[in-house]
Amino acid sequence: MVTYKHSILFAFVMLVGFTGMAKDAAKKGDQSPSYKKSRYRVDVLTPLYLDELVKGRSTTFKDKMPEKAQVGVAFYAGITLAADSLKKEGFNIDIYVHDAASDNESPERLISMGRLDSSDLIIGAMLPPDIKVLSDFAKKKGINFVSTLSTSYVNAKHNPYLTLLYPSLKTHCERIVAEAVKKHAHEKITVLYRTKEAADDACYDYVTDATGNTLRMQYMACNRPPKKVNLALFIEGKKEVVMIVPVNETDFADSLLHSLSSDFPDKHFEVYGMPSWAGIGDLKKNKAFPNITVHLTSAPAIDPNTPMAQYVRRIYTQVYAGKMSSPVYDGFETLFFYAGLLKKYGTHFNEQYGSVTTPHSFDIQPQTDKGGNVRYYENTRVVVNDFGERASKKK
Repeated sequence: MVTYKHSILFAFVMLVGFTGMAKDAAKKGDQSPSYKKSRYRVDVLTPLYLDELVKGRSTTFKDKMPEKAQVGVAFYAGITLAADSLKKEGFNIDIYVHDAASDNESPERLISMGRLDSSDLIIGAMLPPDIKVLSDFAKKKGINFVSTLSTSYVNAKHNPYLTLLYPSLKTHCERIVAEAVKKHAHEKITVLYRTKEAADDACYDYVTDATGNTLRMQYMACNRPPKKVNLALFIEGKKEVVMIVPVNETDFADSLLHSLSSDFPDKHFEVYGMPSWAGIGDLKKNKAFPNITVHLTSAPAIDPNTPMAQYVRRIYTQVYAGKMSSPVYDGFETLFFYAGLLKKYGTHFNEQYGSVTTPHSFDIQPQTDKGGNVRYYENTRVVVNDFGERASKKK
């Protein structure tokens, strides 16, 4: 059976009704032997803000749940739905949910009180620096820690107990380079970069590492918005211009796209940008950049037609009111997948990632150093999305 531990939170969620949303092993991973148990404990940390949102058995808001709590509460809903499904399938698992936004249940507090010491798996919908706190604890105690939200690997040098389910920026850069090189095998590719911001400097390094030493790449520094006369040097004589732009700032990217479109209306641009560009509103307008196709990576979207997605949506509507959001599915998918790994392989299952059928949104691979030692595990599944009038016609 599945035991769920957090009666106050359960009462809160039911009350709210989700009106807002809801030495040889060293190079293999250096994990201790995996132990199978008759019963497993899973600790889930997610920010719920119960101290602020619940007073007694009443909520402090009227119509819509505050935005800052929506992702955490929706993730929690997915966890509870998965717990009920696991119970029906005969899993012996105890699930403890902790409100990471509460001072009494912060990662530091839970660790100092020893409340995570008996955990067999920690799942955290957290952001740095909490990821580092939990990652260090997991490594010290030999407990697998799965981070479901952060793109940061918190400088993990050697932690075979850490898994990042959200692809890192490095993975996104590598995929966008691979896509550009594959689609434009016989063309010069311009890398338009800047290094004044730390994040952009890192993206530039990821892109150059991925491109390798190839004569097909030409580089243009643009710590300031590039002028037309300078861009023309890289564009002259071409009907189609291919660019990789490892710059995160959306204002810069928006300005660049508008400049390319208006200054060179007789050219067509294939621009490969960063995931953050999805926030550029004009990309959703087909006519905004009539001569530009923009390619961006993202984590895979949920396919609502899959049997799993339909099942989650069906049981969600039976329990909660309101529209189901993607973190609900994330919580369900994560707990269900990892409960299966625990049952099949025991507490230390990381080296078995490649031997099991994973959900559509997972492709978990070891990230290694130059010596082949596992630094951490990461979900490397990203997809490339195209925006622009030409892309729209293909659809």
